[in-house]
Order: sequence, then structure tokens, then C-alpha cells
Amino acid sequence: MQRQRPPTTLALAVGASTALLCACSDRAPLAPSAPYAALPLAAASVTDPTTTTWDFVALAGGEGDLGNPRTFTIAGSGSVVASASATDPGTDVWSKGFSLPPGAEERGLGLCRKLGTNGACIGVDDEIGDNFGDGVFPSLFLDFTGLVSGSVVESVTLSSVQTGEGWSVSASADGSSYTLLSSGVGSGQAVFSIPVGAGTNFLRFDVGPGGEGNNYLVQSVTVTTPTGPRGKTFTIGPSSMEGAILISNGDWVNGGYSFKFVSGGHAATNYSVHATVSITGPCVGGGPATDNLTFALNDATYAVPAGNTNWLPTGDANSVLSWEGSVVAQGLCGGVGKLDARHGAVFTATVSQNPPSGSLVDFRFKYRDPAAKGKPNTNCLDTSDPNRNKADVCGASWSQTVRDP
Repeated sequence: MQRQRPPTTLALAVGASTALLCACSDRAPLAPSAPYAALPLAAASVTDPTTTTWDFVALAGGEGDLGNPRTFTIAGSGSVVASASATDPGTDVWSKGFSLPPGAEERGLGLCRKLGTNGACIGVDDEIGDNFGDGVFPSLFLDFTGLVSGSVVESVTLSSVQTGEGWSVSASADGSSYTLLSSGVGSGQAVFSIPVGAGTNFLRFDVGPGGEGNNYLVQSVTVTTPTGPRGKTFTIGPSSMEGAILISNGDWVNGGYSFKFVSGGHAATNYSVHATVSITGPCVGGGPATDNLTFALNDATYAVPAGNTNWLPTGDANSVLSWEGSVVAQGLCGGVGKLDARHGAVFTATVSQNPPSGSLVDFRFKYRDPAAKGKPNTNCLDTSDPNRNKADVCGASWSQTVRDP
């Protein structure tokens, strides 16, 4: 995935009188690109929030090397991206303790280093703060920008903090500037939670003070999500508009959508969209048997005028406005193979109307890996790249149209 880059601001005209406004900030390492950000909805009544515990090892579905980055998804709650700081010879996210019960002391996310034969990621020392023998102490990052809009990270739970071992947790709103949240040395409580709170979109975990092994794991995070006018979730696909492509590490993979209101008599509304694109398939040329690439598109809220039934934000499949997210593939198929994407992609969206307009909405999506099609490796959201405007590079076909239920 890409590293930090300058913020982007873009205004989108919708029809003759409506606009999508967006402003973006730099992201932490391995975060999706972000030319759009959500325009806040008008005030709405919200009932008691839903609390969800993200048990990362359970969501990983196994133990060992998870690649870098690794996206964890819970339907209706969004996604969290775990990544490791880039180092030479490299670091991946590691899942430890899958066979142990939830909450066990030696269960959580750690790190592995690509120091093995043929670049294999070795997890013998598999915790944050471990000394892998080369004096490098990588950081682990969690990116919460893929959570459902309005979600708040309430706490993070650390584990395997033995007596004398240290931890260090820092928080950030923009993924660029971090402030120390908590650090210390274990004194007998190996599993404990640290309050996080509103405004935190990223967490960074570093080697902490202390002696002994000076290592620890990230077991879970607890997230609250407002309920009430939060919307409904639906999927499209798998849809294989791109054909039998192979996604390589380093490829830009792009995703986008368009929608239109069905009823010509609907009321004006703010239409909020939170969406992801997920591609699953076998590995070719190395790595595990199968792998998955999931990335979040950028949250957005569109001011839709009364009676508007045009495709929004655009009906032009080659327009930059039809792309809502992009990411650089890294860590696919163990970092050595290619992802066979012939079975297509799945689009998942959570949408809401504020106020309710009285109309259902038709949706379609698309995805594109220009390099996998023999074209220049292109971020289809980057307006400074001349390849972005070429129809054979970024002019992907739409999926079938699905009406939100």
C-alpha cells in the first residue's frame, strides 16, 4: 500500500445545484488513498450505541503470517487495517494464539520478520518489541478509518505483558502526528485494556520501556457505533468485469461506484455511503493457497436534490469522480505470489438517507488494476497522472445494477 502523500481537496458538482464537498488528510502507513472524506450529516436522533469487540485473532481465522497490511472486516461495522512499519528486510503482521480461548494471555496480533529462507516471515519472535536479532524493532499500526461513520474506538486490549515487560501506545487523528497514549512496564497483569476515546483514527504500537523480553501483543479493540438512522447494508457480486486478471504486489487497485434514486418524486436528502471492495482468489507463483485483498472506499455524504434520478456522483465510468478509493497491493500471497482475481470482486455498502427521501436507490460498482491489464500502473484517483484520463487505463466497466433492499 501507499505511504503518506499530500492532502487532496475536491469539489464535486451533482446536477445543477448540489455538491459533494471533501477534504482529506495524510494517512498512516499502508492506508487507502483518500481524495474524498465524508461531509457530515445533519443532526439526527441516535439511540444507544452498539458495542463491538474486534478479536483480531478470531477474525484472522488462523495463526501465523497475515501479510502486510491485513484488513479485518465485520459486516455492518466496517473494517480495521493492521500494518507493520516498512523495514529492510521487511515485516508482516502475525496472528498468535488462535488455538487458545478468547482473552487468553498469549493471544493477539504481533509481528514477524522476513529473515527466513527465501524471504519467509519468521515468527519465532512474534511480539511487538521483540529483538529479531538485527536491532530493528518494528511498529504495528491500526487504521480505523474504514469503520462505519460515527464509530468511536473506546479501548484497546494488550496481552502477554509479563512482569518487567514494557508497552508503548500512541494515538493519531490524521495518521501523521501521533501523541503518546499509554506506556509502562508490566507488574503482574498480563492482559489489560487502555481507554482510547473519540477522535482517534489510528493507533501505533512500539517497543516500550522495561527489561525481560520487553514484548507484548494487541489482542482486541472495543468500538461503539451509533444506532438509529444508520442505514442498511447490501452487497453486489462477486462480479468479474475485469476478467481473469492476476494482481501483483505493488499494483494500484482502484474501486468506485455510482448510484441513482429510483423515484422521480423523492424528497431532498443527504445520502451517506460507506463501502468496501473485496477480492478473493487462489495464489499463483507462491504464498498460501488463497488470499484476499479488501480495501475501504472513502466515506462520503451526497446532498441529493428532490426528484433527482441521475447517476451520482457521475455516470461516466472514465471520470475521476467515479472512483472513490485506491490502494497499492502489498503482502498478497505471502509477498511472493500473485492473486488470481478471475472470480471477481464483492462490493459491500452501508447506506443511509437523512431525512428519508421515500425512494429506493440503484447501485453499481467497478474495480480496476491497470497493471494487471497490461497498462501503466495507475492510481485512478490521481488527477496529476496523465494516464488517469485514458479510457483503456481507468475506464472500467460497471457491474450489474442492484437495488438497495
